[in-house]
Amino acid sequence: MTASQGTTPFVNSLHKRVDGPIQCGPGSPCKDNSCCGPEGKCGYKEHNCGAGFTSNCDAKAMCGIDSADGATPCGLNFCCSYYGWCGTEDVHCYDPEPQYGKTPCQKGFGSCQMYPSPSCSGRSASTGRRVGYYQGWNVHDRKCDKVSPSQINIKGLTHLFWSFVFFHPTTYAIEPMNAADPPMYCEVTNLATNGLETWVAVGGWSFSDPGDYHTAWSDMCATASGRAKFITSLISFMDEYGFTGANLDWEYPGDAKRRGRPEDADNLVLLVKEMKAAFGGRYGLSLTLALDYWYLRGFKPRAMQDYVDFMGFMSYGLHGPWDTEVKALGSIVRPQTDITEIYRNFKPLWFDGVDPSKINMGLAYYGRTYTLTDASRGTMGECGFDGPGAKGECTDSAGVLSNREIQSIIKNEGLTPYLNETAMVKYVTYAGNSWVGYDDEETLAMKESFANSLCLGGLMIWSLTLQATAGHSRETREPIWTSSGCHPRSGTSQSRRFTACFRALSFFRLSQASRRQRRIHPSQSPARA
Repeated sequence: MTASQGTTPFVNSLHKRVDGPIQCGPGSPCKDNSCCGPEGKCGYKEHNCGAGFTSNCDAKAMCGIDSADGATPCGLNFCCSYYGWCGTEDVHCYDPEPQYGKTPCQKGFGSCQMYPSPSCSGRSASTGRRVGYYQGWNVHDRKCDKVSPSQINIKGLTHLFWSFVFFHPTTYAIEPMNAADPPMYCEVTNLATNGLETWVAVGGWSFSDPGDYHTAWSDMCATASGRAKFITSLISFMDEYGFTGANLDWEYPGDAKRRGRPEDADNLVLLVKEMKAAFGGRYGLSLTLALDYWYLRGFKPRAMQDYVDFMGFMSYGLHGPWDTEVKALGSIVRPQTDITEIYRNFKPLWFDGVDPSKINMGLAYYGRTYTLTDASRGTMGECGFDGPGAKGECTDSAGVLSNREIQSIIKNEGLTPYLNETAMVKYVTYAGNSWVGYDDEETLAMKESFANSLCLGGLMIWSLTLQATAGHSRETREPIWTSSGCHPRSGTSQSRRFTACFRALSFFRLSQASRRQRRIHPSQSPARA
C-alpha cells in the first residue's frame, strides 16, 4: 500500500467531525460541542447559535469570524473553513459547494489551499536515523522483564536516548526523574560507539502532570534568564555523564489542560535557538512533536527545524480506553497505530512547510488493550469496550502490554492474530474478553516502508525495554554497577572524568533516605513518551 492509498472509517483526532452541518436535537447535543440550531443542525453560524437553539448556545468556532474573538487563525497554516473549523481537506480549503459560492474558505485565518504530502521511492528512513528510547524507570517499577542499560539491544541504532531527566521548577537545574537513576547514566553513555550516540531526554508526559513541575516548561521558557539557567545546567550535566546530545519532550506547549500558555510556542522557538548557539556544534539537539493537531498546534515545527538535528513524531497512542471521554469517538475498539490515521496526522507538518528529512516516525513496541463488551466480536472499529484490557504479568499496567508480553500470551494461549493490511496493525483477543492492537516485525516493516514513501529521515522507537526480543533473560535483577566511570566529552576536567559516576552512586545512597522518589504513575509508565 502506498502512502496515498486507503482511508479509515474512523473519526480521527485531527478531524473531529466532517466539516458542515451534522444532526442534533433535544437531548442529543452536538458531539463536537457546537451549537444545535432550530433545524437540528450543528454549527457556529448565527442560524445555529441564535433564536431557537437547543444546546451549547455560547459555543465558539475554532477559527475565523465566529471564533471567540472573531480573529482566531488556524495554527500550522491550516485552512479555516466557512463553518469555522481548521483542517487540511478540500472542505476546509475550498468551497465545498462551489455551485452556490456561499461557503468559501475564510481567507486571512490560515491557508486556503491544500499542500501535498511528500513522495519518495527510496529508503530514506531505512538508511537514516534509528532512535531508541530507554525507560530508566522500568528497573525500579517493573515486576519482571527488567532491562538494565547493559542489557539493551542496541543493534542497528544510531541514537540511544535515556528517558527521562527532569529540571527544578524554579532554578531550572537538571535533576533525576527518580533518585535511583544517576548510577545508570554512565551505563548508558558507556554504550556509545562510533556508530551510536547517547543522548538524554528531558521532560516526558508525567513531568507536566499536576504537581511541582506542572508549569515548569512554561515558566523556564518565558524568560531569557530562565532559558540560560536551563541550558547551562544541561550542558554541565551532559559533560559530567558523557551524554552527547539532548532531546526535549514537552507534553504539551500551549495546552491549557496541562497548564500551557499561548506564548509557549514562540518561547520554545527561542529556547531551541539559544540551545543551538550555546551548544556550538558540540552536542546534538532534537525535540519530540505531538501526534495530532490539537496538541501539535502548540508547536512551530518549521520555525524550529533549522535549530535542531531532527524532530521525533509520536505516531502512536492514537487511541486507548480514554476514547470513551471523546464524544466523537466513543467506546469503540480502535488500534493506536492505524497508518491511515497517521498519514493524515502528518499533514500539519506539510502545511507548515517542514522538511520531511528532519522527521523521525515513531514506532511502538507495545500494544493498547481493551475489555470487550462482547467477547464474540473483536473486529477493530466495530466492537465496543468498557475499560482497559487485562494487565500483563510484568508491566502490570491496565490498558498496556509490552510486545514481549503480547508474544508470550499468543504462544501460551495458542492464539492466531489478525492482520489488517490497510491499517498496518495486528490484533488479537486474549484472556477471554481482552483485546490488544499492536505491531510486530511484519507490521513494523510495513510502517518503515511507509516512512520511506514520505521521504522521512528516520525512525523513533518507544521503547527498547518493551520489545519482544530484548536480548536478555527473564531474570529480575538490579542494574549492574561497574567502577569504570563515565566517558565524558573531551574538555571535561580529569577529576570529573573519574568522579561523575561515583558521585552519582553516593547521591543514590543518600537519596534513598532523604529524597522523594519521582515515578510515573503505573498506568502510564510503560507507554507514555
